[in-house]
Amino acid sequence: MQDPAREIVDIIINLTAALDPDTQKAAVETAYAPDAAFRHPFCLVPAGPHSRDAILGIYQAYRVLSPKIVIQVPSVTYDADKDELFVEVVQYFQLRCSPINPAPARLLVHLKLRRSDEDSNLHVIAEHDDFYHPDALAALLFPPLVPVVRGLLRVSAMATNMQSRLGAFLGVWKVQGDEAKKTS
Repeated sequence: MQDPAREIVDIIINLTAALDPDTQKAAVETAYAPDAAFRHPFCLVPAGPHSRDAILGIYQAYRVLSPKIVIQVPSVTYDADKDELFVEVVQYFQLRCSPINPAPARLLVHLKLRRSDEDSNLHVIAEHDDFYHPDALAALLFPPLVPVVRGLLRVSAMATNMQSRLGAFLGVWKVQGDEAKKTS
């Protein structure tokens, strides 16, 4: 990539929603370093020789699982000093045999870049990390679970708030200013 902030959207579309495997393979081979690392909630490819081939296999399996993927990229942030990209992605992923309509799954992609060994004017992906919220993972796998996961997350938030109040009551973790406010 000569201009990572501008080119990354097309690369993401070609990686995830390519209409043919040759386009997808070309995107992996031009965008990733041969020894790139890849991390996703469901898989990990450590950096090393031929790791790019393993990354290609993951993207190929992704397309086998879903014949039609819709990708949106609402925002891209490029830190030129650190040579890093932060990309917000929304994907609609429907399993091949599923009659259920896909739900939007939002993720944040963090890409660490470096200069290409072949051409120092080009940036390649050295490390790729995908970050999903639990409800976005549910949307990716089985959209009807999204309300259940969100409900569980709300219950967890209420439980942690009750825990904090209990901790304050027991004096384990109590803001000292609270007593001063009550007496004034």
